[in-house]
Order: sequence, then structure tokens, then C-alpha cells
Amino acid sequence: MEKLLKIVKSKYFLLYALAIINLIVAIYIIKISLWSSDSETYLSAMNFLRGDKLTEIPYNRLITAPFMLYASIFFSLFTGSLFNGMLAVNIIFYFLIIYVFYKLAFEIYQDHKIAFLSAALFLGDYGIYNFGTVYLADMGGWFFFILSSLLALKYYNNKNKKFYYLAVLAAGLGVLFKEYGALGMVSLTMLILISDFPWIKKFKEIIIAGLMFAAIPVFYNILFYLKFHYSYLDWYFFNVGAHGQSYGLILLIKVLGWIYLAGWPIFFYGLLQEKKYFNRQRIYVLAALLPASLAFLAWPALTQRIAFIFVPWLAIISGFGLSKIKNKYLTAAILIIYIIINYSITPFLIKAINLSF
Repeated sequence: MEKLLKIVKSKYFLLYALAIINLIVAIYIIKISLWSSDSETYLSAMNFLRGDKLTEIPYNRLITAPFMLYASIFFSLFTGSLFNGMLAVNIIFYFLIIYVFYKLAFEIYQDHKIAFLSAALFLGDYGIYNFGTVYLADMGGWFFFILSSLLALKYYNNKNKKFYYLAVLAAGLGVLFKEYGALGMVSLTMLILISDFPWIKKFKEIIIAGLMFAAIPVFYNILFYLKFHYSYLDWYFFNVGAHGQSYGLILLIKVLGWIYLAGWPIFFYGLLQEKKYFNRQRIYVLAALLPASLAFLAWPALTQRIAFIFVPWLAIISGFGLSKIKNKYLTAAILIIYIIINYSITPFLIKAINLSF
């Protein structure tokens, strides 16, 4: 009984209770679609890796998400199908990313209330279950992006070199789950630049980190090109040709509006609170973490799924804003309304106006 009470009182208990409820509601009540237009290509890629002969090989999936494909194949041995294996991997990453994101928010603010509220906003966004816990590879990339950024921030705060190497390793492994994993290197670079290291040391650490990070994906891409005569550049420029024409300000406003629809008022309130409780060091850190979150702008196919990497940064500042509301019942009501909107209005309207997932 004493152990049970200790678990219930844990700062993670309520957060993970929300995470479990969130997943159950998403899959069994609002019944999100686990299938998307990209799912078939991931299935084909996994079948190819298992030795099937295909008339059309999905090179783009093989080069962008090899570790995710192999992990899904492994878990399919226990789940009965390749898609269930992929879903199992994504659900594991779902629970892991919530913990890592909580730690990231806490590392910035050193406040468990802010970390909890930020994590609740993050897991309550429709993007995490509409694009994450489905038959897609994004969740693994998101996880390693957040993990690598957390380790980079720990290095910035503590100057312990092990976090420097771990941040590089997490990004190097993450990029083979999905390209987002590499964005942790952007966070590490920016945090080194704002550190109090001498400029010579800053450049040296950035260059060494870049070389260490590049070793894994570059080696893999070279081998891949030698075998299949296909590179990541082929995939990128295919998207430029296929989607580049549609990229514009109106689409950007729509995508950003929808991806954090119910959270934008909370975010702007959070900005006001950041101004009111101004902390120069914290602003530097938030600014250093922003470029990685905006990296979706470099991708020619602009969708909510691609832009989801912006949500963690928005949720962190939003959580700070919510923490400054003194009435806890009002805070809870805002959070509940935010989650309900994500469950109902947002997915419905996105389908109604035919915006791409």
C-alpha cells in the first residue's frame, strides 16, 4: 500500500495517466485513422527488407528510416504483423517522448509544475496521436530530436562532456529512425554558440560534433548509393518538384494555425508572461532551441505532420504561461478545453477542408 501511494504521488503518475487516457480515447473513441497515404510505402519497404521481390522498391523509405523499419520488423515477431510491429514501436516512443519532453521543460525552467503543464499540452496536441501512434515513422525521429536537444541543454548547463557526446550519438541514431532526429545537432550547435566558451573552442566543438554525427548517416548513405544508385538528394528534389509549387504564405498560415489551433492563445499568453518575468539566460536558451523547431520550413512538402516539430517549443512556452495562472481550477479548465478541441473540432475540420496529413 505504501508503494502504491508513493507511485500515485509521483510527479509522473498523473502525466502518464493522461497519456494512457489520451491514447485510448484517440484509438478507440475518436478512432483516428492508423493508415495514411505513406503507410503502404513503409509496408513495402519492410517486405523488401524481409526478402520479398518488389516491382517498385520504395528507396525513399529505406534511406530515411532504416532503423524504424528494422525495429518494426523485430516487433512484428511478437505482434503478428508488420503494421502492428510499427504501431508497437511508435507506442513505446510515445511514452518515452513524454518523459524526455518533461525533462527538457524542467531543464529550462527548473520547475515541475511548468514541466507538467508543458508536457500535458504536448501530449494533448492532435498531432502526436494523429501522426505519431499510427503506421508512420515520425515518432522515432521526434523522440531522438527531443532527446538530443535535452542532452545538448544538459551539456550547456553543466559543461559535462558526456552530455556532448550523448547528444551527438542520439542525433546520429535518430536520423536513421527519421530525419527529424538530426535536428538535435542544430540545438547542440546553437547552445554551444550562446555558451561562454571561447570562440575557438566553440568552433572546434561544433566541427568535431558535426564530423562525429555525420559518420553514421554518411556511411549509410554512401553504401546505399553504391548499391541502389539513389541518394537522399534524389528524395529531396523529388519533393521539390512534387510539392514546391504549392508552398506559400497562405499554406504556411493554414498549417501553423491548425497544428496548434487551440494552443495559440495559450502560447501568446506565455510570451506575455516571459516578458513579465524576463530572464535573459532563459530567453537565450529558448532562442537557441527555436531554429531546430523551425527546420520544417526547409522541407518543400509543407503539412501539419512535418510542422509538428514546432509544437514542442510552443508547448514549453505555453506551459510557462499556464503556470502563472493562480487559479488552479481555471488552469485545469483551460487544459481540458484544449484537449477536447484537439479530440473533436480539429480532426473533423482538417478532414472537412481536405488538408493533407
